[in-house]
Amino acid sequence: MKIYNKKGLIFGSLWTALGVCSLIINIFSPDNFLPERIKDIVVAVLVILIGISGFFRAFSKEATREDKIEEQDERNSLLKLKTKSLTLKILYGCLAFVTIGGLARYELTADTAWISTFTVSGVLLGFMLLVEMVVGIYYEKHL
Repeated sequence: MKIYNKKGLIFGSLWTALGVCSLIINIFSPDNFLPERIKDIVVAVLVILIGISGFFRAFSKEATREDKIEEQDERNSLLKLKTKSLTLKILYGCLAFVTIGGLARYELTADTAWISTFTVSGVLLGFMLLVEMVVGIYYEKHL
């Protein structure tokens, strides 16, 4: 059998292995709470099915061609770009809100627990801004 989609084969194998490991863990060390155990088993079976599907699609020439066409579709690329852009904007807003809120709560209550909230969110916000600047400079030079 010829492998047409190596990436699909790797991801299918990983998903299948993850599902099998999860299923084995759920069977040999079950929780006492029955609904939680049933949910974990259902999720493990779904992960196994997704992995097997990806694994077998890697050996099909037609399925690989369909996957490549779907991946290179302009509409999907635009949708992915807009989704990531909006996600980043929302994350900036949330981090800024948590940073300002943590600082304000510390100033109002003088509770030192709020310093960690302010510090962690501020560092993450600063790191995101730094990465955005570096990526902007990279694309300015290479495009």
